[in-house]
Amino acid sequence: MPSNLIRKIEVIILPLFFLIACTESKKPETYVAKVNNSYLTETKLSELVDSQFVSNKNRSVVIKNWIRQEILFQEAVKEGLTETEEYKATLENTRKQLAAALVLEKFAATTQSQLTEEELMNFFEENESSFKLPFNTYYLNRIDFSSRDAAVEFRTALIMNGWAGAINETELDTNIVNLEDSTLVSEQDIQPAKLLRVFEGLYPLEISIVIPDERGYYSVVQLIDKYSAGSVPAFYAVKDEVSRRYKSALTELAIENYIKELYSKSEIDLRK
Repeated sequence: MPSNLIRKIEVIILPLFFLIACTESKKPETYVAKVNNSYLTETKLSELVDSQFVSNKNRSVVIKNWIRQEILFQEAVKEGLTETEEYKATLENTRKQLAAALVLEKFAATTQSQLTEEELMNFFEENESSFKLPFNTYYLNRIDFSSRDAAVEFRTALIMNGWAGAINETELDTNIVNLEDSTLVSEQDIQPAKLLRVFEGLYPLEISIVIPDERGYYSVVQLIDKYSAGSVPAFYAVKDEVSRRYKSALTELAIENYIKELYSKSEIDLRK
């Protein structure tokens, strides 16, 4: 997929963009870090990290990486490496790869269409074996609370009104710390371990007791279905994954045809 290519290219070219875009040669009034005559300002740093979601530790890592890259970049300039043909050729080649990936990504965005239930079902049936599960897996609803009383209250509402009704009643509850709605989860991804033991004893559509864990959270689970390793889950349990794979297959085919069309419009002379 084009986005995968972009990520690979970013590994090569991002450090350079990082330095060019986030370095100021003129001394600002305030700055976060400097290397000789290059400065990293708070404004430039905020463009690299989202202060709302990045911890002070990760912020520090970003700053240290900037310093490291800046030192190496300045040394490369000092040694004349940025003026070499090898550097210029690498930069030009990377620029073309990135541009090619971007045009493919732009084209891919125009190929997305609304898929019908019938199309998804047909794709699922034609590729059923590829959806076999490698581990015992549970299809479930799960909600975690920071308050035992809130968990008990939700379980009561779940028994009385079903999952959707209980969720509607508690959607604004500030005690909710995690919500998994109609989710397929393999056994090795279920935490804590005591929760897995509870799952193993539940029947489809059965509701668990309130389950406390060592983090101080309280879980309520409704098992929808369970599947053994090597089995193929029901279509409704993997519908989102079916949609993702089908869209990916259609996009790859569209891109292949798009490239063929570009070939036909271009004058190409391949000499052996």
